[in-house]
Amino acid sequence: MLRLLVPAALLGSLLAPAAASACSVCGCGDPLVAAGDAMPVSGNFRVALEGEGLTATAASDEDPTATESIVQYTLRPVVVYSLLGRLNLVLQIPVVRKDWALSGAEPETHLDVGLGDLDLGGRFFFWQHTDLAAGRRQNAAVTAGTSLPTGPNDAQEGGARIDDHAQLGTGSFGPYAGLLYAFHQDPWNASVDVSGRFHTANGYGYRYGPALMWTARGTFRPWERLAFSVALDGRMAGFDDLDGEQQVNTGGLVLAATPGVSVGITDGLWLHAQAQVPVYTALHGTQTVGPVFAVSLQYSFAT
Repeated sequence: MLRLLVPAALLGSLLAPAAASACSVCGCGDPLVAAGDAMPVSGNFRVALEGEGLTATAASDEDPTATESIVQYTLRPVVVYSLLGRLNLVLQIPVVRKDWALSGAEPETHLDVGLGDLDLGGRFFFWQHTDLAAGRRQNAAVTAGTSLPTGPNDAQEGGARIDDHAQLGTGSFGPYAGLLYAFHQDPWNASVDVSGRFHTANGYGYRYGPALMWTARGTFRPWERLAFSVALDGRMAGFDDLDGEQQVNTGGLVLAATPGVSVGITDGLWLHAQAQVPVYTALHGTQTVGPVFAVSLQYSFAT
């Protein structure tokens, strides 16, 4: 049974999309991507190294004739510990590179690299039903956690603090909570996840808008060490706020199609690649979001 559960739990985490937290509309889906959608194995550890790239643009709220653009790359070490056979605890440590530019009458650029906002969360599986004769498993879980204001939030250019979306960290706490349902019957598996997140205001009075995020995913696993997935990810975010003033070029709706592939290299070691491609957007003001590309390498082992 353990030989079946460990790969399933590993696949669940690999096939989840990456989600960028320091942006009103960047990234979609499950905020606790590494927790997986299968029941954990008590005492099991997973370590991963995830790489992610994204782009976004928006009209400046200070000068609507100017446009801000961001190219962001994130390298994210992740540690997952399975506790008591029902709980996955997850620590995510993002190292971020942000290339920000402001076009207009007075163009500016800023490049920064460093630690972003740590994320600490957990997923508790409160229900499971197994039909051994059919080889079928179903489970449900609750998710909760928060990002922490560990990334610097005071970067300046030309003596003035740059836009909040260009900072490596949000400067605030970002708690989230959600529900997950998963169905497993190889070679077909499916899961649905819905979660909500909000941010506290940072020291400069900026608050990212609250967001509702969801994922519906199907996975086809024709062989033990090969799986293909496709997901419909979504994010509906409210307007950001600065000292009580609504930021008109923030927030809105993003729907993305996310194809992915996972390959088992050795026992416990998996490589996954995916592209989260926006297929429909209804963004507030003047904004664009590009695809989010992600690659991860993950190893699972028992203690």
